[in-house]
Amino acid sequence: MAESPDNSSSSNPGSPEKGVKLLSPIVDVRPSELVPMLVSALWIFLAITAYYIIKPIRGQVLQELIGVDNKPIALISTTIFIGFFAYGYGKIVGRVERKPLVLWTYAAFLACVGAFAVALPNAGRITGYVFFVWVSTFSVMIVSQFWAVAADVWTKDEGARLFGFIGLGTVSGGIAGTALTKLAKQLPTWQMLLVSAGILTVCLLLSLYILAFGARKPEAVAEVSQEKAAEKPPEVNAISMVLGSPYLRLIAAMTLVLNLVNSNNEWILDKMFSTQGGGDSRTFYADFYFWQNLLAALIQFLLTGRIQRRFGARVALLFLPLVGALGGSAFLLVPTLAVIRALKIAENATDYSIQSNTREFLYLPTTKIEKYAAKNVNDTFVVRIGDLLAAGSIEVAKIVLSYLPGSGLRVLVAADVVLAIVWIAIVLRIGVVNAKLMEQRAKA
Repeated sequence: MAESPDNSSSSNPGSPEKGVKLLSPIVDVRPSELVPMLVSALWIFLAITAYYIIKPIRGQVLQELIGVDNKPIALISTTIFIGFFAYGYGKIVGRVERKPLVLWTYAAFLACVGAFAVALPNAGRITGYVFFVWVSTFSVMIVSQFWAVAADVWTKDEGARLFGFIGLGTVSGGIAGTALTKLAKQLPTWQMLLVSAGILTVCLLLSLYILAFGARKPEAVAEVSQEKAAEKPPEVNAISMVLGSPYLRLIAAMTLVLNLVNSNNEWILDKMFSTQGGGDSRTFYADFYFWQNLLAALIQFLLTGRIQRRFGARVALLFLPLVGALGGSAFLLVPTLAVIRALKIAENATDYSIQSNTREFLYLPTTKIEKYAAKNVNDTFVVRIGDLLAAGSIEVAKIVLSYLPGSGLRVLVAADVVLAIVWIAIVLRIGVVNAKLMEQRAKA
């Protein structure tokens, strides 16, 4: 973590800026960083708000168009699509500057939202599958690209000081999006999608400011000069980059197990609601996401920064597998909708606060191409490989359910508890390697 700001006068040449005293209890930010930090937080806040307007619609589509028992097909389709997407994106990253990369990504988001606003009102199952795959891709891509830009724009020390505050935009955006969905529950789906598209347009404008800020920084100018001096951009195979790096492989392994456990538990929630729940599915999911994001915001504001500063990345990353292991054990004892709902709220809240914010720290000691290409592979393709494995485990649970009603879900949760133990071992190793890399970068 960054050292305390120097108290020497900022008027002396070369002396560091003093922190903004008004915000010092919350974040150690310098005056020159204040506006870009606030714009970054607003960018991710609005992006997540837009996403959480869309996400309850995905739950509604699953329940009403696709069918909960057909979710493995949706997960497999998502994995296949993102495999090609991650490969193609990795090729593009090595050849396209970050500004047009972000602009074209948001243009594609907006085009897709508009298309679904037209198609969904009279959609069939095939359109439902396409929408599910797109939302699953959009959900990881919008977050992954924001943090890739953040890790590229901010230095290691700046990120250590500011990412905790910027991360508040993530969890507060989740609250805003779900609250807006609950308040506007009478609006038809196409109107909600258009509201989301308007918010994404504002995100696009904010991204231009952050990209301009990053381009003006001295280290960015030096990097651009080096890139222009090169004869041609490097050929990038992002998947090979991940497989060839022990550190990136560890992050991939953690991401894989995380998403496998998350997808398993999410299907259990969907299944329990389809059999024990009642009422409007969009309202159920909006309410679920609201409480999850409210808890995530409290954790992010009260605990995340303190845990990161006091104990470091390794301890911070241990919270989510511990929540999964304890919550899964509770479901084994009391397998009800209320218990799995509480587990998923706690699990997702921890994931979207301590876990996700700390995971972005892991890319601070990586190279620029790793921040965009390798990180995108871990955040999209590896995440969906977890979905693919979850599809297999869900099918096994369905078979067990057909012969032993009530036991299939317990078998799935028991497997998740075992995976959480493996997950803890991976996190401990990541902490050791990350500390070494951070030390090497600091010396360099």
